[in-house]
Amino acid sequence: MNLLLIVILAASLPTFRDFSRIDRERRTTGQFQTAESLQATRVDPKLIASTVKQHADDPEILWGAAELLTDWPGQKSMFESALRAGGTNVAVALRFACAAARHSDFDLAARWLRHCEEKDAANTAPWLVELWVEHQQKLPGKLANPAGKPPTEFRDYGADTARTRIHLLEAAGYSPYSARRLGFAPDSALLNMAGDLCRPPVSDAALPLLEGAARVMQRHPTFIATELVGESVERKLLALRKDAGANETIQARVEEMRARREELINLISTVELNTIDLASEEQMVHYFDDVFESGEEAAMRQLAIDVRRQLQP
Repeated sequence: MNLLLIVILAASLPTFRDFSRIDRERRTTGQFQTAESLQATRVDPKLIASTVKQHADDPEILWGAAELLTDWPGQKSMFESALRAGGTNVAVALRFACAAARHSDFDLAARWLRHCEEKDAANTAPWLVELWVEHQQKLPGKLANPAGKPPTEFRDYGADTARTRIHLLEAAGYSPYSARRLGFAPDSALLNMAGDLCRPPVSDAALPLLEGAARVMQRHPTFIATELVGESVERKLLALRKDAGANETIQARVEEMRARREELINLISTVELNTIDLASEEQMVHYFDDVFESGEEAAMRQLAIDVRRQLQP
């Protein structure tokens, strides 16, 4: 990439001020997306291709390209390149399997899901994707509880994915803030699949897997969305119980989840309305990095503290 192209590219990329103004206008007007915000959050495939060409031996760049591309042939090619360069990384394999499943390439998805189930046996995530694939193929109930054991962990590798996006975007010329803002895009296909799987009817064979997954998704995940989806899945599964209306234990658990959900929603709302607009670019970069270290909830609380401290006379 020559110097002139870098200068032109840098001048056209969204800045901290651009994102701040777009967010403020979105909250003021109540619009979720506008033409300008959509444009700012899209990454040009040509930019991705040129960056990959400059870093063709970097597995993180290749994985980041696979995550940022939207066309399936391009995604597939980049995932395959990332797996070759990174030595069949389990995180890349699972994300590849999810993308393949979402695009109805079920044979390819099954191949990599088996790989993930063998290499990361405690992770319930590949089993959820396999169950979702079976539902898409009209084969509900085929999947038994994995190896007869309840799931003990949930890893969709969302944090690893965000890091690779950021790595590619910074290599492409985005500022540290803009790269993080775009790299943290919440697009976990696996979370959507988990939500789909708890719609009735739910087979008896699938229940242990779904119930276990719902619980582990709520155990201090990196991203708040994972906990909220886990709570939603558990709540819906409990509602399917015949004694849901009379069982005091179920009612107490539902109330506990309702209170926790309200706490998280209030935190998100408070930070978005009372903190984000007052934070500096440096503070926002630090916030995104904190998410990796301590999780999104803790990072939000710390950002609110830092901004309040900054405003004190």
